[in-house]
This record gives sequence, C-alpha cells and structure tokens, in this order.
Amino acid sequence: MPTGEHTSEMSFDQSAASFVQWNDIPELRAPCMVVGFRGWSDAGSVSSDTVDHLRTTFEPRVFASISNEPFINYTLDRPIGQITDGLIDYMEVMVTEVGWAANPDGEHDLVVLLGKEPHYNWRLYAQIVLEVMRRVGVRRFYTIGGVQDTVSHTAPPQISIVATSEGAVADAVRLDNCVQAADYYGPLSVHTCLLKLCAESDIEGVSFWGHVPAYLQKNPRVVGKIVSILNRAIGMRCPVDQLRMKAVEIDRRISEILAKEPNLKRFVESVEQRKDGAPQGTGDKIIRLDDFVKRDPNKDPRTP
Repeated sequence: MPTGEHTSEMSFDQSAASFVQWNDIPELRAPCMVVGFRGWSDAGSVSSDTVDHLRTTFEPRVFASISNEPFINYTLDRPIGQITDGLIDYMEVMVTEVGWAANPDGEHDLVVLLGKEPHYNWRLYAQIVLEVMRRVGVRRFYTIGGVQDTVSHTAPPQISIVATSEGAVADAVRLDNCVQAADYYGPLSVHTCLLKLCAESDIEGVSFWGHVPAYLQKNPRVVGKIVSILNRAIGMRCPVDQLRMKAVEIDRRISEILAKEPNLKRFVESVEQRKDGAPQGTGDKIIRLDDFVKRDPNKDPRTP
C-alpha cells in the first residue's frame, strides 16, 4: 500500500526503550494494538478517524508516550497553538500518546496509538513501537490507512490488506467479503516498516487500507466498515451506528448539491465511470465536494 521512503538520520544502535516515557506498565489480557497515522497515509481521514472513534468509545488510559522530536520535520508539519492578547495559551504537545482500554466483551484488551507519520527514522520509530508492544504483551497488531481511489462515495467500501504472513492474510480476508489482499507496487509507508519488524519478531500484523474518493476529505462509511472488521478481528463491540448515520447525511447533502451543480455532477459521474486511475480534476487541481458541503447557507443560498 502507498507511502514514502524512509530516511535514516540517526544511528539505530540507540536503545528504542530510551525514547519511551512510561506512566505505568499495565497488565493486559492478550492485548491487540491498533495504530493510525495522520499524514500521507490518511486519505479520507480514514486512519485518524478510525482510531479517534475507538478512543472516543473506549476512553483509553495513557500509559506511555513517544517523543516526536527525532521523527517530525516541524517546518513541514508545524505544531498548532493558540495565542491570545499576545500570550501563548496553548501549544500542541510534541509527543504521541499510547493508551489502553479493557475489553469486557472479548478476550483481548485494546492498545491504541494515533500519531503523525514520521518524516525520518522509520526503522527506529518502528523499533520503539515494537518495544511498547513487547512490554505490554501485544501479540496481534493492526494498522489503519486510507488510500485515494477511483471510487464513488456511495459505493460499498473496499478494504485492501497487507499482513505479516500468508495465514494472517487468509484470516483477514475471511473477516468480510469487502476485504481483499493487496497487489501494489510503489512508494511505501511506515505501516510497511512496522509490519516487517512484526514479522521478524513473530507478532501477527495486518494493515487495513480503506479506498476513498479523492473528492471527500471524510468518509465515515469506510471508517464504519473498518471498525466493524476490527470488532470481528479483536472480539469487541465498538458501535458503528453513528458513523453510518453520518455517511447517510453526507450522501443526502451531496445529492442535493449535485442536483444544483451540473459541473460537479458530471465530475462525480466521471469518477464512477473511470477504471484507469486517478480522478479527473481541473488541470492539476482535484475538485473537492467538501468545499461545497461546508458552505455557509447564510452566505450561499445554494447550500442545503
């Protein structure tokens, strides 16, 4: 699945454990870990929204944090802050938190991590995450990604998977008829680096990739499908009704907009009909329906 090549600017002989700050080391029941990343591998916000949904539902307790400093180029991905009356009220914490939650409905407790995809030192970062997994006994590991594809926002979700073994691929494909083993050649992501290290460490790992249209920045339908698949894979009950309702509402609003915007309607129809690759835009610009969905009805009467 897609993602960019890693660079190595730091010696990998440093101890991965030294980059983790521990609040405590919880005793967990056969934990499974779910990881998402904001950035290149988060098309349609599938990765971040999936993990955010898990965090909102289970309210995991933070037990460890990983510094972002060795891995993020802050001139490319700047921290967010709030300044009021000349004083700094808030600045984004430059760490990635790792939390855990009990799973009363199954045999596997849950460990979750949502971070920014590192710009540097992928292998070191993967070693750090692996160190966290070892310390709390994680034996099954899932990453979530989103990839742009020539698909409609109303089409049944398509989920591709990459895994650490043929058995893990077969088990994942059996989870849902929308899941298929990936065939891909191109730039890679930190997800792949994590899976490679898991395979070398006898930890079962699967990466789920939701296919999303380029013209929407949010896709609750695909997120809901991935959460449903995780429910079966891990043996948990994370509700998806709210995600399904959001998907229906987005469909309704888009349908109303397309009825009033013939150029956009033709664009969406062309995406649905194309089979050969990237969606069409205007020149190099991809049209995004989000811009129309978010219009202020007080300023633009065409918005429902």
